[in-house]
Amino acid sequence: WRGLTIVLAMVMGINFLFTPAAALLPLLVREHFGQGAGGFALLSAAASAGTLGGGVLLGVWGGFRNRIATALSALVLLGLAMLVVGLLPPSGFVAALVGMAVAGGLSPIVNGSFGAALQAAIAPEMQGRVFAFILSAASAMSPLGLVLAGPLADAFSLQLPFVLGGALCAAMGALGFALPAVMGLEGRGER
Repeated sequence: WRGLTIVLAMVMGINFLFTPAAALLPLLVREHFGQGAGGFALLSAAASAGTLGGGVLLGVWGGFRNRIATALSALVLLGLAMLVVGLLPPSGFVAALVGMAVAGGLSPIVNGSFGAALQAAIAPEMQGRVFAFILSAASAMSPLGLVLAGPLADAFSLQLPFVLGGALCAAMGALGFALPAVMGLEGRGER
């Protein structure tokens, strides 16, 4: 099932790219933005508030009729928000707060929409096995991303995981729109 395989690869890629960025966030706050524990707390609070807001927004709005389009649109915007956070100069801490709030708000929209689309496409008797496999495969990517993130950040900059992760996630989301197997994933479950 080509569409499901591509979505699985996307979910794995998101975990591979964003887990290192999350792990390096305290260092980015201290080393790049020159903030202490209070700055990290503000950034974490902004991301958490965004996550709550995004969850409420998705619950009220429900997304586009095509849930894959909702997930891909949010993934592009999430990638761009993380890219902006990575590209900010040291004086851009306030903009980083906004960027992390936006990224936090888009995260439940990406996850919720992908999950709902997969539930619509996968037969109920197969959902437990398929979702367990997706969760396992996505979780397996996190340690791999962490192994690479430290050396990359040391060799280049702490911003690199944010820039690369953001750019690649935005590109994945945009590419998903061009793939009929991904865009038609939900329709398969309705046949």
